Amino acid sequence: MKKNRLIRFPGLLKRFRKNLMFIKCCIVFIFVFSLNLSAHVFSQSKLVTLDLKEVSVEKFVDAVKQQTGMKIMYNSGVVREAGQVSVQVKDKELSEVLDMVLKKVNLEYELYNDIILIRAKGEVPAGPKVLKGVVKDKSGAVLPGVTVVIKGTTLGVSTDIDGKYSITIPEDGKETVLMFTFVGMKPQEVRYAGQETLNVILTEEVAEMEEVVVNGYFTRKKESFTGVSKTFSGDELKTISTGNILNTLSVLDPSFTKVVNNEMGSDPNTIPDFEIRGSSSLKAEYENNPNMPTFIMDGFEVTAQKVFDLDPNRVRYITILKDASATAIYGSRAANGVILVTTKRGGSQDKFSISYKGYFGFQGATMLPQKVDALEYMQLENVAAGNDGSDLPYSDEYIREYVAGMATDPDIYPNTDWQDLILTENGFNHGHTLTLTSSSERIKTLTSIGYLDQTGIVVNSSYRKISVRNNMDIKLSDRLDMKFDIQVSNANKNSSPYEGHAFNYMNTRTPNIVNQFTTGLYNGANGLMGNNPVLLLREGGIVKNNVIRATMAMALTYKILDGWNVSVQATPRYITKNNHNYKNSVTTYGDPEGTTSFKSGETYNSLTESAYRYFYWNTQALTNYEKQLDDHYFKVMAGMECQTYTEKTLSAYRQVFNFPQYDQIDAGNIENMNNGGGEYQWAINSFFGRLNYNYKERYLVEANIRTDGSSRFAEGNRYGVFPSFSAAWRISEEPFMESIRDRVDNLKLRASWGKLGNQNIGSSYYPTTQQLSTGSISMGGNLYTTSAVTSLSNRDLTWETSTMTDLGIDLSLFGCINITADWYRKITDGILMKLDIPNHIGMGAPFQNAGKVRNQGWELSVGYSKKLTRDFSLDAALTLSDVKNTITDMRGTSSTSGDIRNQEGSSINSIYGLICDGFINSQEEADEINANCPQFGTTVYPGDLKYRNVSGDNKITTDDKTIIGSTVPRYSYSFNLGVGYKGIRLSAFLQGVGKADGYLNSYYVMPCYQGGTYRKEHLDYWTEQNHDASTPRLSYKSSNNTYTSSFWMKSAAYLRLKNLQLGYDLPSKWMKAIGLKSAYIYANAENLLTFTDFWDGYDPEVNYNASATDGVSLGAANNYPQTKAFTFGVDIKF
Repeated sequence: MKKNRLIRFPGLLKRFRKNLMFIKCCIVFIFVFSLNLSAHVFSQSKLVTLDLKEVSVEKFVDAVKQQTGMKIMYNSGVVREAGQVSVQVKDKELSEVLDMVLKKVNLEYELYNDIILIRAKGEVPAGPKVLKGVVKDKSGAVLPGVTVVIKGTTLGVSTDIDGKYSITIPEDGKETVLMFTFVGMKPQEVRYAGQETLNVILTEEVAEMEEVVVNGYFTRKKESFTGVSKTFSGDELKTISTGNILNTLSVLDPSFTKVVNNEMGSDPNTIPDFEIRGSSSLKAEYENNPNMPTFIMDGFEVTAQKVFDLDPNRVRYITILKDASATAIYGSRAANGVILVTTKRGGSQDKFSISYKGYFGFQGATMLPQKVDALEYMQLENVAAGNDGSDLPYSDEYIREYVAGMATDPDIYPNTDWQDLILTENGFNHGHTLTLTSSSERIKTLTSIGYLDQTGIVVNSSYRKISVRNNMDIKLSDRLDMKFDIQVSNANKNSSPYEGHAFNYMNTRTPNIVNQFTTGLYNGANGLMGNNPVLLLREGGIVKNNVIRATMAMALTYKILDGWNVSVQATPRYITKNNHNYKNSVTTYGDPEGTTSFKSGETYNSLTESAYRYFYWNTQALTNYEKQLDDHYFKVMAGMECQTYTEKTLSAYRQVFNFPQYDQIDAGNIENMNNGGGEYQWAINSFFGRLNYNYKERYLVEANIRTDGSSRFAEGNRYGVFPSFSAAWRISEEPFMESIRDRVDNLKLRASWGKLGNQNIGSSYYPTTQQLSTGSISMGGNLYTTSAVTSLSNRDLTWETSTMTDLGIDLSLFGCINITADWYRKITDGILMKLDIPNHIGMGAPFQNAGKVRNQGWELSVGYSKKLTRDFSLDAALTLSDVKNTITDMRGTSSTSGDIRNQEGSSINSIYGLICDGFINSQEEADEINANCPQFGTTVYPGDLKYRNVSGDNKITTDDKTIIGSTVPRYSYSFNLGVGYKGIRLSAFLQGVGKADGYLNSYYVMPCYQGGTYRKEHLDYWTEQNHDASTPRLSYKSSNNTYTSSFWMKSAAYLRLKNLQLGYDLPSKWMKAIGLKSAYIYANAENLLTFTDFWDGYDPEVNYNASATDGVSLGAANNYPQTKAFTFGVDIKF
């Protein structure tokens, strides 16, 4: 039985001091920011300097407003007809200037505090009036922070904590309209009629991301969108997890799949792979995963790592674009879908706000295999020896002696729990985000700083990151807008170079092996083979990874005419990675006195230093024109884009140090050093265009075309043309639907077709270029440099293409039910593959455009959202996804790597092995098999596994291997439920997959394998009395039961309670008493429960692939355990 662990807090005081310093820095940051804001926004200088010639009165007023900060009100019609004025003054009193200029055009003014009222001369002033009121929602709850503005002016106020406002109305009210706006509510305009009190009720609107879709260079209304997309708000993401948003997104939308388990503790410079609607390329043929979607943030392409590291508190909303119509405008980057991230920006005009969001929590493994103790181990060893006809290794007397000695002499009678010794940390983690926003008439800014600190669940495992982001929107003139964003982050990750080794040993070493003798020496004998995992984790060295990322985004948009604008954009991105991998040679011993010793890990100390520099530049220029002609709407977009990428690498290696603990490259002799490096570049030039048309918002048509040219292909094959078409019919807008429009809010049929390219084949990958391998040869006592061609190239390689077809329907009912359904087919052709060539050629086979894969499936999403009473709200959503992945063409060949096989008619990464027909349950059955269908030429016995003779040759060999399962899930699903009652919020998210297979082998699940330990399920072994056992008969001599077969394959389908969150909005009265706008506190739990038939203790969500660089090797389980997390957080608005 697994023992409960005591949660410890190592170094908590130290971390608290660091956090205190961080908070102090934040306070200084706020103080400086506030001083600057006060100096520039709220300056009330009353001296003006002007030099204006023949300008309108409106421009004169704007100039005064900019210099004084005064609020100026006037009747635009009267001022516009007043004519032009000229003025040249320096440091003149404001009143003098106003008198001098306005009397020339028959105008006069009056001053009310900081408001200037301009009117026609002789007009009787009504005098200022004060309008008061309260703003509430439809349930009667007051709304603090609602913006109340006099339309056409910059005059405005905000409601206080009780929803109250008071605003000065300096005119007679004949043309005064008040605008009420609040996030999540429909804006409302109310005409002022001279009353003293005006109470307003705002109604909820579907969040903005449900109203619009950001799709390739511009935004459109969701109802007029003809493609397939799914959008989630930043608030939705945070109800799932406080961690990275991509893992969260895979929970919310099952079609967006995480295919590699890479939890905390793994390299922060690499991230999980993600796919939309399944795999369409064969990963083994590429340098990196060609199925990854493209990531766009605020209109600019970014790396998946940048989105993976993005603080969820900075996300406004995120959209998944799935079909060709939605993604075609991105061309070669979009064959696998597009993830669009929109970050938060500055808020309402003349507003300044501060918010803080923070959390802390703990992590632990979701599940671990249950291992036997020392007594059970010895009993099982005796059973295996008995089955093999060998002497029993442990007598009854020795077992009794062992049990008695475990408490008194652990050196001789150990009962070691390797999991407890390795998983020693509590995974303490905390994160903080401070956000400041300010807005004026011309400038809107949002500045945020974030800090993340995670401790792993093994010693020497940690990850820390600090990031700063600033988003700025500048209105340079009435026609010219500018966007300027910058983000910088610095991440540091520490780990042991032997983490994989430790995870392997903790589930495979036997409990009767001592870890550390009572003398303090670490054991390296018995099954440890000199390598003690606990010692290696603690003293075997350190891996330090540092990643600094800097991204800048600049855009200028000029409005030529109403509906016509042009824009230019540039995005430079720089990344520097520095890796320090130091392996320390440590000593283990064979006895408590240290009379025998072993070198553990490395024979010599070694150090690898590597540095990577990446520079990416993206430049875009485009123009948009839209026009409404009666019932016809047109929008045209055309543009061009250029992308360049440069990667430089440098590495150095040293073995043997003059001072073993001084881990520096130059701390030793030059003979024990080595170095390397490289530089890689590519570029893409693109031209694209889009046409949108709709008639009465009823019939919608869209056409896209893009031409991409890539330097990765040879001349003549560099350019590809990628078109797409889509159409939609909004049936709900037809006249015959008028009678049921109060029940059917929206009914839309959609269809799309498109062709996209894919050149996502890695930065250092040049399959069209002949490459040389260099070396040296010794002849006549001299060393000569050599070079040779070792593999063939193919200059005829061209774009891998994906053709997509999608049919869909959108249905909204009763204002609270939303249903979306899609059927799709995606055919990827020209996949790069290496086909077999004759051996006498003597070189490696070249890549060819030879493979073809089909993904076909459907998606269904049903959502319900309604405020049922004044205090009670309910949200629920169910999403189902099905994808059938099939390789349709491999030129009649197949490829096998380990237990993974790709072949025509099967899915990508299928499991290749023998079909097991159960146990051999009698001696007669065993004799029949040995005589008529021998298995691998060995003798089988009752309790062994029986294999199917697929080849029909009456013998079991590797020729009987066939496809026995698929690692690609057929079905994915999720369900979320949200309940709100007054200030209490409860949300739960369940996520899972169906019809997926997983396979484990060797000492992870097989008993008696290379001396590996036993698991609890091995106690249920086959005997004459137990034919329904979990495990074959125990035997060390028989190899029959260890072949790759369906017996060791289990369903990897699962249902997981992915997230549970309980929160509370503190009452507004409490907030008012302490000077806050609002505060929300919550407790959050991730990966609480898992229901699965997979191997007990192993996580089915791990992706198993052909090689450890592409996931966890199929059959292995030496990965970092997936974690469950408990966090507590707060969201405060000042």
